[in-house]
Amino acid sequence: MSLRERHRARTFREIHEAAWELTQRGGYGATTVEAIAERAGVSRRTFFNYFPSKEDAVLGLKPVHMPQEDVERYRDPANGDEFSRTVRLFLAILRHSSSFSATGKERKELLAANPELSRKIGLHIMTAESLVATTIGEHSGGTASTRSCERSQAYVLMAGSVLKYVYRNNEDLTINYDPDVLDRAVEQALSVFRSAFKEIS
Repeated sequence: MSLRERHRARTFREIHEAAWELTQRGGYGATTVEAIAERAGVSRRTFFNYFPSKEDAVLGLKPVHMPQEDVERYRDPANGDEFSRTVRLFLAILRHSSSFSATGKERKELLAANPELSRKIGLHIMTAESLVATTIGEHSGGTASTRSCERSQAYVLMAGSVLKYVYRNNEDLTINYDPDVLDRAVEQALSVFRSAFKEIS
């Protein structure tokens, strides 16, 4: 990354961590944008340059986007079958659009205590789902047939289930990111789901 990109990444992280720490200490409801900005050592204006809301700052959410290198990786058949590539594309988008500082257990507790944050996460994932569906729909030839749309939707929903399984069984992956560990967890989850599909087919 360039010096500017490193600075932006550091500032993003500092604001997010300040939001998380304040939420842990005083509760989500009592945490304000002003307090987060002060703790992070930035102005209120700078806060909103990085996060559109307090919810986004606490959850470490970034705008959902599709990096071109991940699209190219998805399009290359050498990277596995279509379903495996869909799972990894979905995973890449989610990892690029969030950076949460807590363990899986802490995240569960936060969401359970604050339903509005659960809704925020749900909307975020739906946006990612839509982007993945659009990408794999375009890759199938750009056709708008009912069959093509239904298949894309089914792949995305199943990919989301695989990723939910991965993180539910490997909670610390949210903060201890190790590409090799994550890759093995995804492969193990894909194996479980393929076996389940065979049983019902």
